[in-house]
Amino acid sequence: MRNYFLIFFLFFVHLTQAQSFTKLSNTSECKAKIEKRAQATYAITANFSETVHSAMYNNPKAGSGKLKYKKSNKIRWEHVSPKKQIVLINGSKVRLYENGKENKNAASSQVIKKVQALMIQLFSGEFLNEKEFNIEYYESSQEYKLILKPKSSRMSKYISKVEMYFSKKELTLNKMILMESTDERIVYGFSNIVINGQISESSFTQF
Repeated sequence: MRNYFLIFFLFFVHLTQAQSFTKLSNTSECKAKIEKRAQATYAITANFSETVHSAMYNNPKAGSGKLKYKKSNKIRWEHVSPKKQIVLINGSKVRLYENGKENKNAASSQVIKKVQALMIQLFSGEFLNEKEFNIEYYESSQEYKLILKPKSSRMSKYISKVEMYFSKKELTLNKMILMESTDERIVYGFSNIVINGQISESSFTQF
């Protein structure tokens, strides 16, 4: 279940070259900038790439798809390769489409509901309140890097840390790494990002 849990995590980027980061001693300015940007964002659409690194695979597994997000608590996470799979989050309702039909398996639904809370926090900027995570702040010449470590032992079973890379210029998320361990991680990247565009409500109710 641990790897199944990870597969549904999300988010977006241009893959960036390695940079030298230094830890911020005064984090208030960085936090305020990212928080302001999150509060001003009410909709996101993007194409995403996904690379899954796992001890189960001889080589990393690549995937791609489309993301739609809308305040409050609405997400459409649609894989188009290597196979079609859709997660819909519409408020408290979470649905999964795979193998050509809706999957109503109770265990799968519980897994997705666990994922829902984290996805909403990351998209809305709620993670900045540090109720669920301890956060370390770093910067390079071009980016801010935030390292989120779960406070609860329950979440730590699935995620050891989340690394988030924000553009200093645009304050958009450029890269996100979801890590269970050194050998178990997922890297997400997004392209064709549109902020605050129009999104149909049916995107979150219809597969």
